[in-house]
Amino acid sequence: MTLSKNLIFASNAGRLFGSVEGKFGIISNMGQPMPDIPIEYDDDCLLGFPAGETPKYLYVRFSKVAKCPDEPPDVYPIPPNDRVFKLTQRPDSPCVWEYESADWYLQFIVWGPEVYTEIILWTADRKYVVFYNDNWGPPDEGFVYHHDRPECLPGIPAAGGFAVVTWNPQATKLLEDINMEKARDLFMELRPLDDGKLVYKFCRLQDATNIAILFEP
Repeated sequence: MTLSKNLIFASNAGRLFGSVEGKFGIISNMGQPMPDIPIEYDDDCLLGFPAGETPKYLYVRFSKVAKCPDEPPDVYPIPPNDRVFKLTQRPDSPCVWEYESADWYLQFIVWGPEVYTEIILWTADRKYVVFYNDNWGPPDEGFVYHHDRPECLPGIPAAGGFAVVTWNPQATKLLEDINMEKARDLFMELRPLDDGKLVYKFCRLQDATNIAILFEP
């Protein structure tokens, strides 16, 4: 398939709009790499996934989370917007995925027996909750979690914004629909719009291809 500017794609996954842009200037914040390897599955979390289809890794990206004014002596952290976190399934708790660094501790949990999901971002010292939301039902790839604190109030370090959770099957299907293969130099980022719709952006370094797809399931 040869792509050109403003070409409109259609697929059974949803309504797709694609564009191919020319050479980049400085390439940064491209999102997560998409090497040509199978999605890795691990121990079953049957609360959230069919048998044999529980991903070992989840990817979370935050957007538009606003830092609230400091309240001395408390100095609130700057939210990690437009950064991809790679969460790993806990070997002792297959329905818990987590990421931990010197700055952040992030968890995604599937709870039961009445199934719901929860995403929570702390500072590494667990002093501040920077983002929180939950949603009834099993995980839905690409679901947009809205911060449960829509505005700054006393004692709140951050407010507003979104988090999107993915584990790549949806992105893989979109790539197949446009005859584009995974590769070591292919990167994907996922951005929610204000109306909750998703934009997938694929960047390939080899030929400076940049494809943006509006996903409307």
